[in-house]
Amino acid sequence: MSLPSPAASGPAVAAAAVGAAEWDLLTDQVRWSPEAFRLLGRDPGLGPLSLDQLPARLPEQDRPALRRMMTDALVHGRTPAGTVRILCPDGHRVVVHCAGVPVVDEDGQVTALRMLLRAV
Repeated sequence: MSLPSPAASGPAVAAAAVGAAEWDLLTDQVRWSPEAFRLLGRDPGLGPLSLDQLPARLPEQDRPALRRMMTDALVHGRTPAGTVRILCPDGHRVVVHCAGVPVVDEDGQVTALRMLLRAV
């Protein structure tokens, strides 16, 4: 499964109300498409959230699901998928389905995580 990078997602992803995000584990770079910012209620001027910051945007009861997805992807190299609720700064909650793919180098080490985010 190959997902578009946030930079390459363009109007087709935005029209489908699907956001794209990528966390590069080697460089600590994080890239989100404009739609990812909108879906997650994040001001683009603040930049994207790191993987370490992401759990704070979820209700406590949804954090184990996020941890499972991240462990599946980053430790086991499996395709993460699941649905979580996002707490937006303005107080509303958005239910977001996440599906992704870990990017693996030639040695089998996960070097990045790419996710598609869709409001449900």
